[in-house]
Amino acid sequence: MEVVWASDEVEYGQRLHQLEQACVDYSGFINYVKDTWLTPHRHRFVGAWINRVLHLGNTTTNRVESAHWKLKQMLGNIIGDMVKCWEAMNNNLRLQLGNIRASFQKSFYEVEHAHVSPFYGYLRDSVSRAALRRIAEELLRVDYVGTNKQICGCTLRTSYGLPCACELGRYIVGGIPIPIDAVHVHWRKLTMEVELEVGEDDGSEVDMKDAMDELWRRFRSLDVIGKRALRSRVCELAYPTMTTLCPPPEKIKTKGGVKKKGKKPADYDVYRDPSYHESYIEDVVNVESYGNCGFRVIASLHGYGEDGWSMVRRELGLEIIDKDRSTLYDKLFSNRLSAVRESLMIESYGSQPPEKWMSLPDMGYLIANHYNVVLVCLGNPCITFFPMTSSHSPNVSIYCIGFVNHNHWVQVNMKEGFPLPPVTLDWKKFHSHIATTWILGFAGRMQHWQLLTPVLA
Repeated sequence: MEVVWASDEVEYGQRLHQLEQACVDYSGFINYVKDTWLTPHRHRFVGAWINRVLHLGNTTTNRVESAHWKLKQMLGNIIGDMVKCWEAMNNNLRLQLGNIRASFQKSFYEVEHAHVSPFYGYLRDSVSRAALRRIAEELLRVDYVGTNKQICGCTLRTSYGLPCACELGRYIVGGIPIPIDAVHVHWRKLTMEVELEVGEDDGSEVDMKDAMDELWRRFRSLDVIGKRALRSRVCELAYPTMTTLCPPPEKIKTKGGVKKKGKKPADYDVYRDPSYHESYIEDVVNVESYGNCGFRVIASLHGYGEDGWSMVRRELGLEIIDKDRSTLYDKLFSNRLSAVRESLMIESYGSQPPEKWMSLPDMGYLIANHYNVVLVCLGNPCITFFPMTSSHSPNVSIYCIGFVNHNHWVQVNMKEGFPLPPVTLDWKKFHSHIATTWILGFAGRMQHWQLLTPVLA
């Protein structure tokens, strides 16, 4: 089997040599294997050759043999007339058809935790679960493959018609979800309807007017709870990359120190004084470092999942060139505008140099403005960032992050109503008139912070 599943010709030669050494005392056996199978037919079943062609995972006759076995089970015996044989075959086909349709429904309505990231947004509900699983497995190779085609080998692209590791690495670096066109049409066929021949489409087969009218009638007939549920489902289809689904964060117990990934970092600011704002901390969620930790934290808080950090980089990069806020950022960043924008752009997937790390207060303004959230940083100093061009909202999300060990960001989950640190001077100087309502809306919690400040001294 090791010889059969060799990934390339060099590996095939090495493993065949090992087999010959192991069977040196059984020349008749090794000669039979080589002369009868490997030499004349290796290109038909050895991985080094079959992975060069598009086989979509069909490398054996197991499916045919399985279908044959099921049919024989339903026939029972060889005694019977034509009618009984036809009924057995018809029932067998109906059973298989039901199983296939059930698998299609699962691909439409069931989302596995590994696929809730916006990275899979265009593929959910449109690609089979089997294809998504293979892509998720291939994504694990990106850490050491990067965007290098030679290291990758591109086997998944060649043999399965799915994006390989180097291709996925390019999407990650670009901060874009996997496009639907990157997946072979075989994995996108989630219906039993017969495809139209070229020139046969008169428009009626793909018209959705009646279906949309019925959807509106159903929506208007529902109560408030039903309308919300239906709207949520429609939004998942209409905005696949903005789904709110995300895997539960991995929490870290704060009692006795952080135990994830080794000992507690030195100079852990958010654990310094239990009588100060630390008493409002419920837990701390750590993330991977390597220069993207700050963006990982924001991605996790926003529902993208930690692996959505590249999406955050891309969205903040678009925020800083937004025409509606160009004047604001010109004043806010002045001659540092290009440097702030450059810090968001990366050339490769993986560890990033210090100039590409998330830094405050610059990124704080972009995060609060783009996602319309309140961003609270606990560290040295402690700062609050309100949106600068919108008015106060009572249901606004508050993202709390912590800066530890002078080089790492973590997610900090706070108790309800925790006090807010002051805003920056630049926020007071450049925010719009309507944004003043943020100060008014959170005045009580900011005054509470001021009352706690003397404890530090």
